Amino acid sequence: MVKFLAKGAIIVKKYLLTLLVILLFSICLSIEMVDDLGRLVSIGGIPERVVVASPAITEYLELLGVSSRIVGVTDWDAFAISNTVDKIGNLVPLNLEKVLSLDPDLVLISGGFQEAEVYKLENIGLKAFTINPNSFEDIYRNLMVLGNIFGIPAKGREVATNFRDGVLDIAKNVYNVPQSERPKVMFVMTAGSLSDIWTCGTGSFVNQAIAYAGGANVGAPYSGNNGWFPVSPEFVLNTQPDVILVPYYYEGGQEEAISHVKSYKPFSDVPAVKNGRVYAISDSLTSYANPRFIDLVRTITEHLY
Repeated sequence: MVKFLAKGAIIVKKYLLTLLVILLFSICLSIEMVDDLGRLVSIGGIPERVVVASPAITEYLELLGVSSRIVGVTDWDAFAISNTVDKIGNLVPLNLEKVLSLDPDLVLISGGFQEAEVYKLENIGLKAFTINPNSFEDIYRNLMVLGNIFGIPAKGREVATNFRDGVLDIAKNVYNVPQSERPKVMFVMTAGSLSDIWTCGTGSFVNQAIAYAGGANVGAPYSGNNGWFPVSPEFVLNTQPDVILVPYYYEGGQEEAISHVKSYKPFSDVPAVKNGRVYAISDSLTSYANPRFIDLVRTITEHLY
């Protein structure tokens, strides 16, 4: 009887030990991270199936070497061109039924106009994490955050460090240029008519890129939503930029974008127009903040110097 009880106690101890190991293993796999909406998100285990609900985020996963886990992207994501992956439709509103059918462990989504979609995803039982950077520093931090989420913190730190150092290596080449000698730059984005111009100021990652590239952004004293605000043509005439940067939206659209500004008669005496210093930049670099920020800084630097 004593032997039987002793044997039973050993079995119970082994069972309890096994439960403890499983519990500790589950705790180790679970991670809590604060996303860019300030939400504390608990992620149970390393995500193996990921839906990327914003093209702004895909580049992060590619740099971290985990893009093979992407099972769905929006119709506007270039990732789908060269990879076999399901398309989920528009960024807003999300096709929740399609997203749910892909059985993702995690949905990565931007904030801003997509913020309401985050809560819709949660309401149908999906885990959503928001990546919504607005600055060089945010991009650096998000690379490390995603490295932790995907169980590769060392890789995340390495990629983030390489990104940071790459940007600073470009910036140091123009660091000693006095502010008074830096070309005055303006980013001009229009919705068709030059009477309706949007530009960037403090709080915009494009403003940061201009500064790192050695330019003096004429919009820097001002700000708006994420650093963007509307101006009239008079703003251009009053600030007299030496360089104007314009986005283009399709391959081969560079000349059209430049001509749109140069052919506007009121701008004929603006230094940038008069001296032929209106340059087109792909909107893939200026539409959202992601690790291609380094390419944006490099491109602007080449135009300025």
